[in-house]
Amino acid sequence: MKKSRNIIPNEVIQGRNTWLKRIIKSNRLLYRLIFQLRNCNHFVFILKNFWRDTDSLFKFLIIETCPLCNRQCSFCPVSQDKIPKEMMNDKLFNKILTELKELNFHDNICLTSYGEPLLDKRLARFIKQIKTTLGSEVAIFTNGDFLTIEKFKELVSAGIDRIHISQHDSEPSETIKNLFSQISQDELKYISYEFTNENSVTLANRGGLVEVKTLHPFYCSPQQMIIRADGSVPLCCNDYYKEVNFGNVKEEKLIAIWNKPFYRKIRNEIKKGIFNLEICKKCLGIK
Repeated sequence: MKKSRNIIPNEVIQGRNTWLKRIIKSNRLLYRLIFQLRNCNHFVFILKNFWRDTDSLFKFLIIETCPLCNRQCSFCPVSQDKIPKEMMNDKLFNKILTELKELNFHDNICLTSYGEPLLDKRLARFIKQIKTTLGSEVAIFTNGDFLTIEKFKELVSAGIDRIHISQHDSEPSETIKNLFSQISQDELKYISYEFTNENSVTLANRGGLVEVKTLHPFYCSPQQMIIRADGSVPLCCNDYYKEVNFGNVKEEKLIAIWNKPFYRKIRNEIKKGIFNLEICKKCLGIK
C-alpha cells in the first residue's frame, strides 16, 4: 500500500486534506468508532437535512448508462447478480435530457451507478450532450481499469468535471500507473482517488445484500434521483434490485415520477430521519 501512495499524488487522494483526517485514519479503531457514532446519530442526520426542500426538484441526478462491470467485488451486489443486463439506449438518454432541459435542471449529474462507466463507448458523447444541453457538472466513478491517457483526454475534452477513481487492488494497475506518469499537474484537478476493497474501514451493505465489517455512516440524500439503465427509478443508490421502484422514465415523465405522493412521503420521512422501509433499516443497521 505504501508503494501505491508514492505512485498516486497526495493531492488527489481523498481523506488526506487535513492532518486531523490523517491521524484519525491511521488509527483504525478510532476511525471505526467515530463512524459508528455518526452512524447511530439520527440527530446529526436530521440537523443536516432539516432545511432541505424535498418537495422541490431534485438537486443531484444519477443516470446509469452502463450496468455492466468487468470486476466481481465481494462488497458489490454485481458479483452476485447473474441476470443479463443491457446498456441504456440512446432514445431513453435523449428523452431524459429533453425533460431535464424542460425542467431547467442545471445541477450535478453522475453517469455511474453500479456498472463501470468506461465500458460504455458513448460516454464522452453523453458527457458532451449534457454539457451542451444543460451545462451541469458531470462526474463518473470508475475502477480505472480502462482509464488510459487517451480516454482521460477524451473525457476532459468532452467536458467532464470529475473522475473518481477507486483502487480495489493492493497496488494500482499498470493502466493507472501509466495515466499518472503522463498527465500534467494541472490535469490532476479532474481526478480524486481512493482505496476501496473488502478491508475498507466502512462500506455500505447495499440494503443488506452484502456483508461488510463496519457499516458506512448515514449517507441518505432526500434530494437525489436515480435512473437505472432500464429507465426504472429506485429508492436510492443502495436499492440494487429496485425493491422500492417509483416508476419508469420510458413510460412516464421524470417530473411525474418525482411528484408521486408515495415518493414525496418517503423523501420527507428520510429528511426527518424516519426509516420505516425494511431496506433502509438493513442498510443503516437499525434493529
